Amino acid sequence: MSDSPVTDLPRVLVVDLSADFGGTNARVLALMKKFPTDRIGLAAIRGSIIAPELEEAGYSVYYLASGKFDPHILFRMVQVIRDHGYQVVDTQNPQSKFWGSFASFFGSAKLISTLNSWYMNEHPKYSLRWLIYSAMEFATNFTLSRYIVVSGEIRDAMIQAGIPETKIDLIYNAIDLDVSSIHGSKKWLLEKYKLPYDSVICLAAGRLAWAKAHDDLINAVSHAREKNTNLFCIIAGDGILMEDLKKQIDQLGADKFILLLGHVDHDELLAILKSCDIYVMPSRTEGTPVALLEAMALGKPIVASDVGGIPELVTHQEQALLVKSGSVKDLTNALMRIAGDAELASRLGLNARERVFTNFTLSRQFESTKESYIKALQESK
Repeated sequence: MSDSPVTDLPRVLVVDLSADFGGTNARVLALMKKFPTDRIGLAAIRGSIIAPELEEAGYSVYYLASGKFDPHILFRMVQVIRDHGYQVVDTQNPQSKFWGSFASFFGSAKLISTLNSWYMNEHPKYSLRWLIYSAMEFATNFTLSRYIVVSGEIRDAMIQAGIPETKIDLIYNAIDLDVSSIHGSKKWLLEKYKLPYDSVICLAAGRLAWAKAHDDLINAVSHAREKNTNLFCIIAGDGILMEDLKKQIDQLGADKFILLLGHVDHDELLAILKSCDIYVMPSRTEGTPVALLEAMALGKPIVASDVGGIPELVTHQEQALLVKSGSVKDLTNALMRIAGDAELASRLGLNARERVFTNFTLSRQFESTKESYIKALQESK
């Protein structure tokens, strides 16, 4: 909890209707802990991963329902806003914004929508999900005061869609990671998954969804193994494509060198990240991913696609090797290059660590977010 006085800060209700733990949830958890406990609270669903930790830290948590589509969410959120005097509602994902837009209207609060990605881009254009997210985004802007976006790429896409630039605050994601407290080692990882002592291990972490392009990664690792049999890949995460990816791995005969772990809790994931050799993010779209910032803080060489906010975090051949999204060939070559060049891997990792601790600090994110909340409240006057 922050002890610093913030006398002009409005009372803010953060809405995160997710039961998973990903980059968005990690950001919400870390950022909320910078605010005084009497100025910010969390509206969540039962099963929220971050809610118990916030409650233990002294923050107010309001459990609205068991699932994010329960219509009781609206009535309970309005009641929370009114009963506890919340002045600003900050929503963290499309479902949260859907309910939050109506609740802020009936509860007479200002609405901020934090966009961790331009959600329409997470699905193939004109697909059913793309159409649904597009409709939800623009239909719920009737009470909107401001947007917070985590990358310049998202901001530019919104401006192109007709949203005034004056309504958009660009605030990069950040981390406050005590790397010395993270357990794990290469030896621990090799023993845990019974891998050869000379293995080169790449890790990908995230939802198993189209936007994350794990299918491209599986193909790339399979190709790379034809020339480098020491390369192994761990994929940590769960999602709607789990069965499809299992089938792809089986069809390629890759189950001996590609490990699909499913859900891994955050502490365990950090231990695996600390212990691996390469962090890889082949996404088709991204904001400014917290997982990438964590990999940078742990000094990992990175292979990532050049999409979304990723090039705003790392520069090609300085902190990472950036590849064209969708190019399995480029991804294969980048993995092989780092796996075969220890000097390059070390240089990229050291540069990444220096950059994240210089430019993406939680204190900077806190100050910018505080200012956005204050601006939202002032617009109501």
